Amino acid sequence: MLGIARSLAVAGVLIMAVAGCRSPSPARSATASRPATATATTAPVESATIPDGVIGVVAPPGARTAGGAELGPAVAVSPARIQALAQPSGPGAVPRGTVPAMIFHGPRNAKRIALTFDSNMTDSMLRKIAAGTTGTYANSRVVDELQQLKVPATFFLAGKWMEAYPQLTRRIAADPSFELASHSWAHEGFRAPCYGLGTIPRGDMAADVERSFEILRRFTPHPTRYFRFPGGCYDAAALRAIAPTGCTAVEYDDVSGDAFGTSTPSIVAHTVSQARPGTIVVLHITQANAPRTGDALPQIARELRARGYQLVSLSSLLG
Repeated sequence: MLGIARSLAVAGVLIMAVAGCRSPSPARSATASRPATATATTAPVESATIPDGVIGVVAPPGARTAGGAELGPAVAVSPARIQALAQPSGPGAVPRGTVPAMIFHGPRNAKRIALTFDSNMTDSMLRKIAAGTTGTYANSRVVDELQQLKVPATFFLAGKWMEAYPQLTRRIAADPSFELASHSWAHEGFRAPCYGLGTIPRGDMAADVERSFEILRRFTPHPTRYFRFPGGCYDAAALRAIAPTGCTAVEYDDVSGDAFGTSTPSIVAHTVSQARPGTIVVLHITQANAPRTGDALPQIARELRARGYQLVSLSSLLG
């Protein structure tokens, strides 16, 4: 039964990628060419030229926005140009051109656990926000509970989610017990198929990831260089494609089951039953499709601590 329950919880994490999202698309060019809708607006363009040393943060001419974030893919930038940027720094940083290591858990020799929180955000979700047809995808109660419980945490934030919810992003970034990591820019698949997500062309994957790290630097001068693939979809070719960004790819070994979870006790049980020394737990900060996360957090923290586990940030866990 536990195996079945775990499979259902994993499925919940994966379909987070498609809840409220567009239908599967063979390439993201379909999104870029989609006609304007009543809820999309044209964003002001800061400059038609991307400054040296910075790629992707300047909206291309004619860029449209919805829900407070830019629609469409990241500005196309060659992997060679990205690799020529300054070497990244911070937890998870590796020399540009290094194929990322895949991390699923920390050392098993100490009772330390990292709670991590994902924020997915697609163009379809942004349009729903703009049209008022969905609830918020920001769960401030998660932050409330973590701060009250004095629990460090690592947030894997999608670039478009940060633009849609800058106030909550700033609040997370301002707390020294929290750290920020990347969950991509456009939240599209890095391998096809990927649970209904569009697919980023292989040559544009590095640009998507690099842009997400640049958005992180808008909110904190000390982002990590950890990256989590949308939908957990990746292959060896995707790892090679993002090598110019100089990051470490991080997944998890404990699926909380909060994705579309409606039972708080079940979320707690999923999380606690799978805990082992070095575990990386995946939870979510997207209220509309993970509504019980804030309810479950206090009991998760209490039970893990009662079992002798220390709750730490991801960078502390990985050391």
